[in-house]
Amino acid sequence: MLAVAACLALTGGACASRDAAPAASGSLSLAALAGTPWTLVSLGGQPLPPGARPPTAALDGARVFGFGGCNRYAGPVEERSSGAITIGSLAVTKMACPSPAMEVEDRYLAVLGRATQYVLAGGRLVLSGSASELVFERPAP
Repeated sequence: MLAVAACLALTGGACASRDAAPAASGSLSLAALAGTPWTLVSLGGQPLPPGARPPTAALDGARVFGFGGCNRYAGPVEERSSGAITIGSLAVTKMACPSPAMEVEDRYLAVLGRATQYVLAGGRLVLSGSASELVFERPAP
């Protein structure tokens, strides 16, 4: 079963600068974050391999969706408490892509599927869990 964690975009009064400190416990919520896709910049502490299209993710209500590096995905997400999430099963398209796209997508979805926490630090979204850590940035305007 594939699963994915929420990747979120800031809106309205919840916006923080790219250089902001980590959000304080209790102040970060999925309800305050929505919209624009985040773009993956680090997978398990490593940059993406050359030639790989970076995965993206966004939140819209209780649904997470995006591009995994080869295929599109969508599924449910629930916030357990501030900074803690539970991800449901994903629907993922089934295209095959050349290397390194499939390898990146497989690793990305595996790590996201085990993500249990999120934090906004320095304008970056960091998802973490037992499998590893993912770091996302908002796309440049």
